[in-house]
Amino acid sequence: MTKRRYTADDGQINDGDADGNGRPGVNEETRLAVLNLANRLGYRGTTNKKAAAPQGVINFLIYRKSGSIITSTQFFTRLVVAVEKAARAHHYTLTITYCDGQDQLASCIAEAAAAQSSGIVMLGTEMEHDDLPLVKDAPLPIVVLDNELTASPLDMVSIHNLDGVWQAVHYLHDQGLKDIGYLKSSVPITNFEMRYLGYTYAMNQFHQKLDATKVYELSPSIEAAQQDMNAVLERGCALPEAFIADNDLIALGAMRALQQRGLRIPEDISIIGFDNIPLAEYAQPPLSSIEVPCENLGKSAVETLRWRIRNPKATPRNIATGTELIVRESVPQKTASETAHE
Repeated sequence: MTKRRYTADDGQINDGDADGNGRPGVNEETRLAVLNLANRLGYRGTTNKKAAAPQGVINFLIYRKSGSIITSTQFFTRLVVAVEKAARAHHYTLTITYCDGQDQLASCIAEAAAAQSSGIVMLGTEMEHDDLPLVKDAPLPIVVLDNELTASPLDMVSIHNLDGVWQAVHYLHDQGLKDIGYLKSSVPITNFEMRYLGYTYAMNQFHQKLDATKVYELSPSIEAAQQDMNAVLERGCALPEAFIADNDLIALGAMRALQQRGLRIPEDISIIGFDNIPLAEYAQPPLSSIEVPCENLGKSAVETLRWRIRNPKATPRNIATGTELIVRESVPQKTASETAHE
């Protein structure tokens, strides 16, 4: 368990450990990326304005179970910065705790309470229903970010996953691509489950046949997804006209494997990812992806926590943040004249 604090004085991130050495399990690349982003975005104190009265401390609890989803990816770096920005806007200091597994969860929450934190924003991307009993009776308010567990007694701030994949299927259908496959993560989380549910729902709504032989499980990292996709191609599996992937890392890994086999994107096969990480724009060709507005997620999480602090007995809230399809060169784009003649 490692804690880091964003200080209001200089906007820097300092190690919370007395020895300053950091602890195992904290990705150095992630730490440096957060530092660089925070500094680039101008998180500095001001000398010409009177500082607002501090409101207290919010603990950002980053909960990892498998650890294979919450990695050093650009999406989670952006999410950390978004939460810090929202906390700072309301004059809170943010502490960050990395919690690895259920064995550490109770002690992490107890430590935040002992430090007199106002509440916890819990990054619950890898959280499952069996974690809820450990947090539902916490001695301070908790808002779960990036998960939409059903029947949760906690406030949830999540991505509108179904709507995002609906947009992708709808767009491909409009481009005349009806044979649409899916690239699932081999590591299941709620977000991915909801995205696949959105795919099956949208395909049914557009009266397209679901072909289970064109749904493949790939590991949720670029290199591992590339290896897994190569194994699929070696089996000689029939490929669809287009793929939608659980996230950008899976999509980018699959693209590499397909291109190594001489397949052209999008001429031979199209692909759409999810998260719209910055790397997607610089792929060859640039990857179409579902944009997740991290700043909105961070803002909603902090504002929901502030509401919960004021309303401790209120019914739990479940807030879903909308998404947007960003079309790039990994999918075909009909011209205006082509669309007019249909």
